[in-house]
Amino acid sequence: MLGAALESAGFACRFAADGEEAVRSATTTPPELLLLDVRMPRLDGIEALRRIAEELPALPVVIVTAHGDVRTAVEAMKLGARDFIEKPVDIDELRNVVQDILERPAPDKVDGGGETDEPRTLVGPSAAMAKVRQTVRLAAKSNATVLVHGESGTGKEVVARAIHDLSDRRTGPFVALNCAAVPEGLLESELFGHEKGAFTGAGARHAGRFEAAGGGTLLLDEIGEMRPPLQARLLRALQERSFERLGGTSPVHVDIRVVAATNRDLRADIAQKRFREDLYYRLAVVEIAMPPLRDRREDILPTAQHLLARLRPEARPRLTAEAAAGLTLHDWPGNVRELANVLERALLFAGTGDLAPEHLPPALRELCGREETPAGPPDATGVRPGVSLEAVERDLIEKTLRSLGGNRSRTAETLGLSRRALLYKLKRYGIR
Repeated sequence: MLGAALESAGFACRFAADGEEAVRSATTTPPELLLLDVRMPRLDGIEALRRIAEELPALPVVIVTAHGDVRTAVEAMKLGARDFIEKPVDIDELRNVVQDILERPAPDKVDGGGETDEPRTLVGPSAAMAKVRQTVRLAAKSNATVLVHGESGTGKEVVARAIHDLSDRRTGPFVALNCAAVPEGLLESELFGHEKGAFTGAGARHAGRFEAAGGGTLLLDEIGEMRPPLQARLLRALQERSFERLGGTSPVHVDIRVVAATNRDLRADIAQKRFREDLYYRLAVVEIAMPPLRDRREDILPTAQHLLARLRPEARPRLTAEAAAGLTLHDWPGNVRELANVLERALLFAGTGDLAPEHLPPALRELCGREETPAGPPDATGVRPGVSLEAVERDLIEKTLRSLGGNRSRTAETLGLSRRALLYKLKRYGIR
């Protein structure tokens, strides 16, 4: 019946009588999409999925489960299934799911080099991250200087790179300089370069980061650590779009965009005369505040999945439900950087298997058995025992749609859905 419905919708189908035949057929002549019933003769759908995923990890698979069988659906998703459908199967839902998967390119087939208007590295459905993405898009359309501030590890350099990648300067260089990592006596030369003989040891002309970033973007990380005398020279370079190398007399003109980043409270530093107020306003033409991860817990698991795909794209590692709960409950004082380090460590211990509590550091392992929702902002989310996948999906769609001001196109992009699939789910769940 399902095959006939798909064939009537224009899809070419072939069929397998049991799980063994499904594995053999799929691995011999891979289809564009595989529809697997959990209950099949000789080999159940979960084991078939496990074997097929070992041979064809990129093959999109949709699992058909019994109504309310959340445990099996979750297990299938952890093994790499793209979606699941409950019995009795709604034919319209089946057509939409299949169409959505076939229209949406697989992650490894997405062209990352073309022009786009979405900062794809800034993930998460929270209202705070929606605001960050919106500001990044706006900043990318101009050459204005940008100031990004937030706690250590929140992703300030990621924001700077996203602005660069979305701008007309994307084909130019992206140059980063950590002002706190360069000794004070060398920072001026590192920024502006020097002429031969400018100081002891200057045996040749050296081009600084300003010149290296010509035609592109210069990130000045930890700008709050720069001493006031150098701040004055930086201000002048920004105003005049030119500078002189150390020991030089001729101005060097540059065409760059400057993005500055800091984890300090620059307004407090201004009050204490540690940072120049005029430089602050020159830098903060566009200002972006990066929220800490603990204040946007609904972003933790999407961020974790994004990081896992980046850390091990070929293996598609999965989190067990218990490990996911531990990640959600942790406060992440080191923010996204800490999360990335924890996941990299977990991958090392897990090998090719799922990431489970035993692969996490002790502090997180202790959180994996807890069921209470952590204290957090009003829109903090967590998956509780007994909650259906449909309820979780509906809640996530509603929160994302609300955080993006009702913009359906951006909601679909944030959730990794096609617009058609989102519209179908909105209708299915009665979301307006």
